[in-house]
Amino acid sequence: MIKAGIISDMVSAYNSGMTVSQVANQYGISTGKTYYLLRDAGCVFRPKGAGKGFVMPMEARLKIAEAQRGRVRTASEKKRISEAKKCNYNGLNGYGHTKAHNQGYVRAYVPEHPRAAKDGYVMLHTVLMERKIGRYLSADEVVHHINHVKDDNRLSNLKLMKTREHQAMHMRQRHQKRRNDLLTTF
Repeated sequence: MIKAGIISDMVSAYNSGMTVSQVANQYGISTGKTYYLLRDAGCVFRPKGAGKGFVMPMEARLKIAEAQRGRVRTASEKKRISEAKKCNYNGLNGYGHTKAHNQGYVRAYVPEHPRAAKDGYVMLHTVLMERKIGRYLSADEVVHHINHVKDDNRLSNLKLMKTREHQAMHMRQRHQKRRNDLLTTF
């Protein structure tokens, strides 16, 4: 049980500008317990974090910059910074950074695209076809690679198709291949 005198000291410490966690550290109590003690004592809490329109003072900015100077970055931080520098992103006029997709396709960095993944990448063949036709693809349209090479994104190798047509075409091709395979086995 904490004495009333200590609680009043905690309230005055908080009202003098200390944070709840600083008060907790000073008195050797958990932050949660300190919060409840201050609340039950009728303490009015300050808003948490920076308020609307907050501008960090220049001396605070310089202090943060000094703390970061000479800092050793982890491998994942270095990779993330490297990816950001490589992008040279300039909107839909250029697709900036590209990278391979795990299924063999090429993806381009276009973060404002409606089909962009969480990381901001879209299939490059989709972006190129959309540029060619001057609009986004509708939900029932797909881009077909004529020579079936997934990373060959030349406009002469891309064909815009309805999803059903595309699926039917591939089904016919698989069926024909199966038939040919059966004929060659006898």
